[in-house]
Amino acid sequence: FSYHPFLMTMGFVGFMGSAAHRKKLGGYSNTKMHGIIASLGVMFSIGGLYIIYSNKEMNGKAHLTSNHSLAGIVTVTGCIMAMIPGAFVLHPDFGIDRSNKNIRFAHKWFSRSVIALGWITCFMGLQQLTNDTVTLAMYGLPLL
Repeated sequence: FSYHPFLMTMGFVGFMGSAAHRKKLGGYSNTKMHGIIASLGVMFSIGGLYIIYSNKEMNGKAHLTSNHSLAGIVTVTGCIMAMIPGAFVLHPDFGIDRSNKNIRFAHKWFSRSVIALGWITCFMGLQQLTNDTVTLAMYGLPLL
């Protein structure tokens, strides 16, 4: 189970947050690195989803029983939905509509929303594990 929070936090906070920041730097190489780092974040989050799914199956527990789990499914689905057009439509080398400003705008704001929801979902997961205000503050404040 301990790999689930690690992979999800690294995916959403570590990789996807860094990818968004990298894209803000602008330029061809930063755009390519943005895609690579964001894709790693998606893979980490899918790995975290697999870990918790497997853990619940092994222990005979029900799936999707909390707001955290529902938000997690929505968030991981959103990540995949952002990654696919990012990779095939907006890729700087072979994207089929890489200069379309409307698609770029939608990708940017949809992705930011998904990252924010991912951060909220990570915090919700920690709230299920502890009620310690100091721990929650130490985890949550850097996300702001």
